[in-house]
Amino acid sequence: SMTIAIGSSTQIALFVVPFSVIMGWIMDKDMTLNFPPYEIVLYISSVIIVSICIANGKSNWLMGSLLITTYIMLAVGFWCEKVIPYDTGAETK
Repeated sequence: SMTIAIGSSTQIALFVVPFSVIMGWIMDKDMTLNFPPYEIVLYISSVIIVSICIANGKSNWLMGSLLITTYIMLAVGFWCEKVIPYDTGAETK
């Protein structure tokens, strides 16, 4: 089951995200991959925590609580984050 979850995440990262950017170009919508530093730190910490959890091959309640705590931290972080609009310099229609 871990291989399926990791494989699905990899497929999303390698196909869906670039596809969304290309579709944004086609539809003349601004869909960049310009992530704020706070989100980059959250993504990197999530990858590290998940890799620690799956490296062992076994899990217990402490690993599960670590993953749930990480999920809650991500949710609170995105909820409280101030988003600064990205200025492309192009005129609006």
